[in-house]
Amino acid sequence: MKAPPAVLTIAGSDSGGGAGIQADLKTFMAHGTYGLSAITAITAQNTQAVQSFCRVEPKMVAQQIHAVMEDIDVKAAKTGMLADAQVIDAVCDAWQAHGNVPLVVDPVMVATSGKRLLDKEALDTLRTRLLPLALVVTPNLREAETILDLAPNSIDSVEAMVRAAQEISTRFGAAYTVVKGGHLPGESVIDVVYERCTGHVDEIENKRVQTSNTHGTGCTLSAAIAANLGQKLQVVDAVRRGVRYVNECMQTGYKVGKGQGPVNHSYAMRTMEIVPTLHNPHPFTEYLKAQTNGLWEQYTGHSFVRQAAAGTLSKQAFIHYLKQDYAYLKHYARATALAAFKSDSLGRVAELVDAMQACVRESELHVKMCNHWGVSQREMEDEQESWNNVAYTRYIVDRGMSGDVLELLVAMYPCLLGYGEAALAASADSRSQQADNPFGPWIAAYAGDEFQAAVARGRRVIEDLVREDVLGGQRLRRLAKTFRDTVDLEIRFWDNALEHN
Repeated sequence: MKAPPAVLTIAGSDSGGGAGIQADLKTFMAHGTYGLSAITAITAQNTQAVQSFCRVEPKMVAQQIHAVMEDIDVKAAKTGMLADAQVIDAVCDAWQAHGNVPLVVDPVMVATSGKRLLDKEALDTLRTRLLPLALVVTPNLREAETILDLAPNSIDSVEAMVRAAQEISTRFGAAYTVVKGGHLPGESVIDVVYERCTGHVDEIENKRVQTSNTHGTGCTLSAAIAANLGQKLQVVDAVRRGVRYVNECMQTGYKVGKGQGPVNHSYAMRTMEIVPTLHNPHPFTEYLKAQTNGLWEQYTGHSFVRQAAAGTLSKQAFIHYLKQDYAYLKHYARATALAAFKSDSLGRVAELVDAMQACVRESELHVKMCNHWGVSQREMEDEQESWNNVAYTRYIVDRGMSGDVLELLVAMYPCLLGYGEAALAASADSRSQQADNPFGPWIAAYAGDEFQAAVARGRRVIEDLVREDVLGGQRLRRLAKTFRDTVDLEIRFWDNALEHN
């Protein structure tokens, strides 16, 4: 199995688990990266207060950084609490010895209580040595004011945030400055992203989450940005995804301790059921099938297919099915085109265009079989769609219009995957291969190499999309429901055909 990108946190330890390296490592794991750490300080704290702390000797901090970077291919890193000027110097010296790795600097200098965590010497060292090394720096309003020697609460608007971000990048050299707006009042929270080389400003707006569980949000955001950079996202995309992750961590938070609790870092962790393993290389597919509560087996073992394999299916039922499926394939091809439109990869667009052309070839098989039964293509074109067909195809299109490309493909997946599995099972029945079985060519087409290769391509696309995504519980449940709904619609599609026996 391919190793995930390695991402390093250089920060303090929070014994309460909500911030510091504990928050960072949870965030790295939630983003599918491999977490590394260099500890700069040890704190005794809980949800109510920091009771005491001691720094790690600067030499030891540097040795931790050297140890991991000499052995492991680090793709990105972040800094958090750095204690004092000597630790900052040690971090900068060690960092400069190891080449150009994207660095996110969370300038931890002001506690939630408002107490300064860095003295003047440390602040000057952060400004002159660490900020110029940063690809991204992520101050909140109070930290931005401290960096710029502004009066407390002087950054009091989005416009002031933009000016602060511009000045931090211009004066201290950070390529991108993200000024976080959580301390401004309002129903929404706006974070500002400034790019130094272009002067471009992005504003990221999210609805404010009303919660007391906000401990570690700054650590979590910078860790999420670093993890996204390690996954090779562009900076602004990495920030946007990081902000969304923190927002959803807050939305799904729970109470820990008696004070200001942490966010829920694990809300987006993939369940064990959908992690690829040596023995289960297609875990999301198996997860979806398991969530149908027996409908999948009912679908792939449907009486319509079993009767076709035995050669006992009525002519009327099969012709009705072919006419309805011919109409269905038109909508399926349109949905495939919509999936291609929603894709941001040319390779994936090409695969989906091939899948759309396969729909055309499949419809040609239907025409050929209907002609064999004395039904013309004109009759097929004029056939009125059944209510089952209307419900099924409109459901797919609705999922495509309201969801993203993954949800659309999940809605289409039961047709592709189920036909492949049902046909393979039917082809194992020797009666399906007898020359006098009129339904044998239909089964053979779906059990054949061309259609089975299409199933494999479709499965790979979906499994790849899942690996690229961060699937939280709510999204997983929606995808499972979409799959289950379309499996049920497939069953009803064949049920409707049998009504014409």
